[in-house]
Amino acid sequence: MLRQRQVILAKVEASYGVDAAPVPGTNAILAELADIQIIGRSLERNNVKLFFGKLATVNVGDALKLDFLTELKTSGALGTAPEIGVLFRGCNFTETITVATKVDYDPNSNTSTSESLSLYFYLDGLLHKLLGCRGTFSMDLKSGEYGKVKWSFTGLYAKPTDQALVIGTYNQTIPPRFLSANFSIDAYAAIIENMSIDCGNLIVKRTDANHATGIREYFIKDRQMTGSIDPEATLIGTKDFYSMWDQSSRVAFAATVGQVAGNKCILTGPKVSLGEMNYGDREGTLTLPQKLNFTPDIANDEIKFSFQ
Repeated sequence: MLRQRQVILAKVEASYGVDAAPVPGTNAILAELADIQIIGRSLERNNVKLFFGKLATVNVGDALKLDFLTELKTSGALGTAPEIGVLFRGCNFTETITVATKVDYDPNSNTSTSESLSLYFYLDGLLHKLLGCRGTFSMDLKSGEYGKVKWSFTGLYAKPTDQALVIGTYNQTIPPRFLSANFSIDAYAAIIENMSIDCGNLIVKRTDANHATGIREYFIKDRQMTGSIDPEATLIGTKDFYSMWDQSSRVAFAATVGQVAGNKCILTGPKVSLGEMNYGDREGTLTLPQKLNFTPDIANDEIKFSFQ
């Protein structure tokens, strides 16, 4: 069995934990090598006895966790959801499609409308079905390179079954590079090489003794979105990042990945504040790496991913 023989399928569930039965023809996700983890516990049995030795533990499967990387790219057609759009929905982002124009993803805080995913993970001759998945993600962008998104999904525990590998059908759009990015923070076009964003979803379990696994669902109870940039340092008269930090100012943030209509992603945040700052070095140039905190302006608007 070979680790690189993998296929991931993802589809939104109509009801939590009910298998949405994703298919390789329409629900395949192009990804780098994935890692699956069985999250469980071994319950010790500390009964008294007349002899030394350990009694067999009681093993409990709590969850399955799947981590994988995808490219940041669109579908290649304006107003058509990207292949990874379903993953944003599984991270509690609301999808809004404007026909022939764009597809937006905005944060959601309403657990009653939070969507869940059925993920099928084919690992050579094994199939792991992760039902009731909810997740989080982080995104890394570097000048001249295409963006990557790291996804982490947690779903209800179930043991794998023997299943032949399927052939996925993937979107053929080439991922755009992080160039001509129109990056700005507080209306200042800082010179950066790297940018990162971490969704920061906190996923917890809801236990239920009436459920077959003892867990009713996994849900997102909070979101703490952060990020980082590494701008070149400047004189205060050029850009006063220090006052922004001292005053805990909340400012506008924007960046674009890609330049061609139909294959670009615009990231915006209305109220970003600076966190930790330190001096750095980039090929001898003084930099001022800084953490970012994405905060809401009104509600559920701390960031927007717009695929256009």
